[in-house]
Amino acid sequence: MSPDREEIRERLLNHLKYLSVTIGDRSVLRPLSLRAAEDYLFKQFTQVGWAPQRQSFEYLGLEVSNIIAGDESPDGYFILGAHYDTVAGTPGADDNASAVAVLLEVARLTKGLALPKPWAFIGFTTEEPPAHGGQHMGSRVYAKMAKEQKRRILGMVCLEMVGYFSKEEGSQKLPQLPPGVEGPSVGDFICVVGNDESTSLMQSVEVSIREGCSLPVFAAPLGITLSDHASFWDEGYEAVMVTDTAFMRNPHYHSLGDVLENLDLGAMTELTLGLVNFLTLGSRNSSPQGTIA
Repeated sequence: MSPDREEIRERLLNHLKYLSVTIGDRSVLRPLSLRAAEDYLFKQFTQVGWAPQRQSFEYLGLEVSNIIAGDESPDGYFILGAHYDTVAGTPGADDNASAVAVLLEVARLTKGLALPKPWAFIGFTTEEPPAHGGQHMGSRVYAKMAKEQKRRILGMVCLEMVGYFSKEEGSQKLPQLPPGVEGPSVGDFICVVGNDESTSLMQSVEVSIREGCSLPVFAAPLGITLSDHASFWDEGYEAVMVTDTAFMRNPHYHSLGDVLENLDLGAMTELTLGLVNFLTLGSRNSSPQGTIA
């Protein structure tokens, strides 16, 4: 039976409302709100049949936690992850409730399926400032632990701002592209960003999303390091970022204007289906070594 697009859309909307409206600002500088978001992920994973765990650590005198569900198989596993915190003072609908909503829906839709490879679903804490770029980013804590334990991570797919789309000419800007690569000028696509070492994973994710939904896709090994995927690059793992390109498209980036009303639920629904296609089919053909540096 094909997934029900209307049900997916409604569930995405409910996640977005709770995270960006009911809770709102989910910065580490607002500990109760950050904990409310953490608890929400834990509850949602539990309700669809996963048995989530907290990876807790201390930051700024607070206990903060990554929320981990799925299968961290010792034989090797993929990760689908998204950070659930925000920049202080912002509702963070696109950044990053959009990604968390898609993460939760993919985890729900694949529960009970015989996936070709094991998958862990992770909500990362403390991606945003003041932790950004430091050792207390939730993804850095996880990736460092994985390397120390010699875990075989087959690939990490980071969801970072996946809800803002535009059909206006000139709405899209891009960084310097590799020679011979021409990027879109209309922000109606989802972007898959890799580095040279993750090209195979990047291409597999791109093809799977394209084949699994109606959303246009653009992929390039840009090497951009501005989200949780870079934590895994630093530890020698293959990783990609799936994104609407943030400030290169969304004029409400890191501002009070980052609200639910600016998001495209139809595009987010399609992305959800494209990612489910990667988990259920595409990852069969994606075979990174899962080695560590």
